[in-house]
Amino acid sequence: MGNTLTINIHGMYVDDALKAVREFVNNAPRNVDKIIVIHGYNNGTALKDAIRHRLHSPRILEIAPGFFNEGETTLWLRK
Repeated sequence: MGNTLTINIHGMYVDDALKAVREFVNNAPRNVDKIIVIHGYNNGTALKDAIRHRLHSPRILEIAPGFFNEGETTLWLRK
């Protein structure tokens, strides 16, 4: 298993969060194969839905719900 990075976007506006995560993904080192996005879900689902359905980057291979935590989304990256 490769390296994992984490980004926390709690409290951000949707467009700002999408931009921040997209830049984070695109600037991640090539040895990183997984990014955990912490968006929360207790105060609504706007950030979660945006990350899971509106986030696009050529580097993203797969977007998956957090396995144990609904407030996280896992981004699997291409090398």
